[in-house]
Amino acid sequence: MDIKKTLLAQAMKLAQNPKVMEIAMNPKVMEVAMKAMAAKAEVTTAMHGATNSVARGLNLATRDEVKELRRTIRKLEDQLAASRTEAGEKP
Repeated sequence: MDIKKTLLAQAMKLAQNPKVMEIAMNPKVMEVAMKAMAAKAEVTTAMHGATNSVARGLNLATRDEVKELRRTIRKLEDQLAASRTEAGEKP
């Protein structure tokens, strides 16, 4: 069994433990968990912004810009294929 399956099995077993469920239902524990998730989101947002700033400073494309360029290329390829089909159908 690989490590991911092992960890998942252990987590499921732990989640079914009545003591763990009791602790998880504690409002203080829930509050701490929510704060941890919010902190993770803040760090992710800050890192994304810092990465974009560095990329702009180095004149590199950001992940969002590459995504947008791929979308534009796909759209242009579809338009080109449609134009070729249309031109081929007409005498």
